Amino acid sequence: MNFPQVTSLLAQVGPILNPLEIEASEPLRTWAISMPEDLAVLVQFDEAKNCLVLASELGAPPPGDRTALYEILLQINFHWDTTGGTRMAINGPGGEIVQVYEIGTDGLEATRLSAILSSFAAGAKAWRELIQRRAATPGSPPDAATESMPDLQTFLQNRC
Repeated sequence: MNFPQVTSLLAQVGPILNPLEIEASEPLRTWAISMPEDLAVLVQFDEAKNCLVLASELGAPPPGDRTALYEILLQINFHWDTTGGTRMAINGPGGEIVQVYEIGTDGLEATRLSAILSSFAAGAKAWRELIQRRAATPGSPPDAATESMPDLQTFLQNRC
């Protein structure tokens, strides 16, 4: 797939997904998709790898002991087979947590991409809520962020 084909594909996704806005940047080969609930999904075309890379910033972890949250993020990365390849990252020291997913463009069509974007956005919203809950209770013990979270395997199967 080439850039004009990806642009056309994302134009077809618009009416299916019904996002608030899709803004393209041809020089950067990216599209910013504004989703409901103030969530943005950045889509970048990597022509060399023939894939789209989805990314969504989920918020900065609260100050203090971030060990429990980082441990969960590493477990998510380990369970790539359960998450379908969704990865979690930090965009720098003390930076925001970012959810990332790559999609091959061979044979990719609008309905499938829309479903993937919807699922990706749902996972991002769930993670953002978890991070915000942790930020709302910065003085709490590290395990408090995960107390209300279902067991990791169930969470991975249902959210990512």
